[in-house]
Amino acid sequence: MIIVGSGIMAENLTDDTGIMLLANTIATGAGLFVLITVFSDVSGAHFNPFVSLAMFLTKKLKGNLLPSYISAQILGCLLGVALANFFFEHQIFELSTKSRDGVHIFTSEIVATFGLILIIFGSLKKGSVVVASCVAFYITAGYWFTSSTSFANPAVAIARTFTESFTGINYMYTPVYILAEIIGALFAVFVAKKILFNNRTRDKTIS
Repeated sequence: MIIVGSGIMAENLTDDTGIMLLANTIATGAGLFVLITVFSDVSGAHFNPFVSLAMFLTKKLKGNLLPSYISAQILGCLLGVALANFFFEHQIFELSTKSRDGVHIFTSEIVATFGLILIIFGSLKKGSVVVASCVAFYITAGYWFTSSTSFANPAVAIARTFTESFTGINYMYTPVYILAEIIGALFAVFVAKKILFNNRTRDKTIS
């Protein structure tokens, strides 16, 4: 809702793509910080299926919770895009025609998701406010340093297929984004296990 709604509002207020992206970026970063801070003690503030998958693969989330988490995340994103479209008098669901193709975008989305998952693992022990800050700042930066604008979330990619706005993605490219995201997530889990978790084990041994 925040991503799509702020994108539509930005489109309504300006024709300058740079200003649209800036407005969309600020709203998304601010929204992420608030939502993660508020819901971290409820569900771990999982809004991303591949974050939940990464937590499952590192034994930080029980396997029986994974299907319900992923279902809630996808349904939540679809409800969010429906509300955002409704707020601004668009059709509740409309297929996007926005092209987001190319190997450069595919690679950029791998890096975006890799960075997100690794940052979450790296900041987990420091508390929910630190995690919220790190994720919000990273995604805020990611809007600008990646050509994919850092979706880094398959539920978001699916939902953004259903908005014909600045933030949309043509359904032809949604599977490519999701493939890039799963590659990035799995690579992040591998690196986290090799670097972050090993270092913590060594620290405990030394102490």
